[in-house]
Amino acid sequence: MKKYKIIFSLLVLILVLSACNSNENDVFSFEGVNNNKIDHIHGLGYINGESDVVIATHLGLYKYAKDGWKEANSQKHDYMGFQAVREGFFSSGHPEEGSEYKNPLGLIKSIDEGASFEQLAFYGEIDFHYLAAGYDSSTIYVLNEMPVEEMDAGLHYSLNEGDSWTKAAMNGFNYDYISNLSAHPTRKELITIGSKDGLFISNDYGQNFKLMNDTKMITYVTLTETGGLYTNFENNTVYLKSFLFESNEEINIQLPKELKMDPITFISVNPENQQEIVLVTNSNNIYITKDEGLTWDQIASNGELAE
Repeated sequence: MKKYKIIFSLLVLILVLSACNSNENDVFSFEGVNNNKIDHIHGLGYINGESDVVIATHLGLYKYAKDGWKEANSQKHDYMGFQAVREGFFSSGHPEEGSEYKNPLGLIKSIDEGASFEQLAFYGEIDFHYLAAGYDSSTIYVLNEMPVEEMDAGLHYSLNEGDSWTKAAMNGFNYDYISNLSAHPTRKELITIGSKDGLFISNDYGQNFKLMNDTKMITYVTLTETGGLYTNFENNTVYLKSFLFESNEEINIQLPKELKMDPITFISVNPENQQEIVLVTNSNNIYITKDEGLTWDQIASNGELAE
């Protein structure tokens, strides 16, 4: 009898150790890249107040740090409308294949770099492609294209992370093409919209918009504390410009020569270092500068991550 007890105890110990090892292996982290060819990039930014930039893709998150690229080892969801904030990130999109999460994800928030997320609103109902969030204010703006009973079509904003919503009238804005929405980092009431007919700004939560400039074919805009950056594609040439709220002055930022014919689709500025800018292009080329465009490093070529 003692012999059987000893064997049984050993089996239990082996199972416990195996379970522990399995849990360790399942811990979410950014590790070595298994898939270095990415496509369908849906956003980028500096999450959780960190200095590393995170790319949101069709198959989960990637991080670019001092030692190169890393890939999230799990939670490989299709993050649409990805918006970095100091606490983490807001997003929408679709769960990975085989996941128990409902599709679509609605509005979600993660504060642990994507290890888990909270379903804030419209879980299983809406996939927000147009989403903006203030980096420090966490004010959320969405342009809803999927009307449901609790939210009709159009621009809406929330001051309490999705608990309640207010519809914005968007007076002064009546254009079909919208590149993206960008919310001011701290000023809750300030939002901009890029369009094919110019850059529009609202100082009253999107109730009224006015034209900041009439630059054609703006493909992305992002706001900083004092102004922002926008990019446009005109006469077969890509431009990147910075602007200030207090003046009408705009400054051209030098771009790599090979980028001149490849429209920029995403821009992110390091909140702690305004000279550090990351760009994603239509061809999934990714560039980073740490001196406001004087020099650029290409960290992905046609979706293939640099080693």
